[in-house]
Amino acid sequence: MRTGQVIASAQEELAAAKRTRKRRIVFVAVVLVILIAAPSVGGKKSLVKIFQMSKTRTELQQEISRLRQINEEITREIQALAHNPSQVEAIAREDLGLVKPGEIVYQFSLQRPTTALPAPSR
Repeated sequence: MRTGQVIASAQEELAAAKRTRKRRIVFVAVVLVILIAAPSVGGKKSLVKIFQMSKTRTELQQEISRLRQINEEITREIQALAHNPSQVEAIAREDLGLVKPGEIVYQFSLQRPTTALPAPSR
């Protein structure tokens, strides 16, 4: 029976050695993960900064797209004004109040005259 006890003891030692080795491997893996993850959480190239920069980039691309659309509209308006003198004249008359030589301008006020009686004098 002595050999059976030696074999059982040897198997227990092997199992204990495997457990110890497994714990060391897990410990080393955890330490490596911490060492790798720590710089990615803080610092210049952190995941948080990368996420913020990605969000900012998306917002800026949307702003660029909006400004390009506005620029295209303004370009079309410039082209229309360059090729249509009557439109330029209409703007000059309406917005700037310009008139052609010899024209008479009649302006009507939109306010109605008040019908209030004058205050009695004392």
